[in-house]
Amino acid sequence: MIVDCHFHVDETMLTLEKMIEGMDQNHIAKTALIAPMNETMFDVDSTIQHHVQNLFRFLILRVPPMGFSIYDRLVRDGFFHLYGQSYKIFAKPNNSLVARAIDRFPERFLGWAAVNPKIPESMEEVELFLKQPGFIGVKAHPFMHQYSIRALDPVAAMCEAKGIPLLIHLSSERDSYKYLPEQYPKLKVIYAHAGLPFWRKLWKYATNQPNVYVDTSSDYLTPSIVKEAVKVLGYRKVLFGCDGPYGMKQFNQYDYGEKRKWIDSLSIPDYKKEFILGKNFMELIDSS
Repeated sequence: MIVDCHFHVDETMLTLEKMIEGMDQNHIAKTALIAPMNETMFDVDSTIQHHVQNLFRFLILRVPPMGFSIYDRLVRDGFFHLYGQSYKIFAKPNNSLVARAIDRFPERFLGWAAVNPKIPESMEEVELFLKQPGFIGVKAHPFMHQYSIRALDPVAAMCEAKGIPLLIHLSSERDSYKYLPEQYPKLKVIYAHAGLPFWRKLWKYATNQPNVYVDTSSDYLTPSIVKEAVKVLGYRKVLFGCDGPYGMKQFNQYDYGEKRKWIDSLSIPDYKKEFILGKNFMELIDSS
């Protein structure tokens, strides 16, 4: 069974019906949904954009101080700044959108309860959503919400106690990928976008951490980055995800096939691909 562990629900970009249509075309049985992080944004497919993306990846991989500096400047004053455009970041995640999607299509959707520890009573709200059918874990975004990884201590303790995974989009805070696994050794941590922005350092670290995983979501990545991540980490620590509908060019037109190809094209046996495409994630949430 193929399961997308990382997708945002935002019907200003992609309706649930179109999402399911795309899932069916790519044989994706279930998708784990996250509340939108920012205003509606459609991608502009341009030569300049591709050059900027490639430069960013090169700097992250080869010259991290410069890459991190660019990465940090993407978020300022409550806005996500990308390719000359600015998009308001939602400080308070709307988890109700995820709950309603699950209510409508309970056989197709799972849910992450998104948390922002800077907001009072955020923990209490997340715990209420986790009691609702279909919710399987917590999503945190230190990068866009701009807080130290230590602010997630109460969230991490709760997730560890409940045995549920915590999905995190990291900021560039130094060694932040080490903090939670070392403070909460039984916590199941998934670092989004293959561990952006640390990538190779994080992969090397995670090989010796039994409860640390990465997902393959987002246009931050490329087939070669995914291939390298799987080579370093092994197929049992990598989870398939898309990060849609971000990366779309126009309303209701999302291409699931591109992210599928990143896994399908790996030079590993099919049974190993099956773990990346769904078995690893289902084991994580079935044991919670």
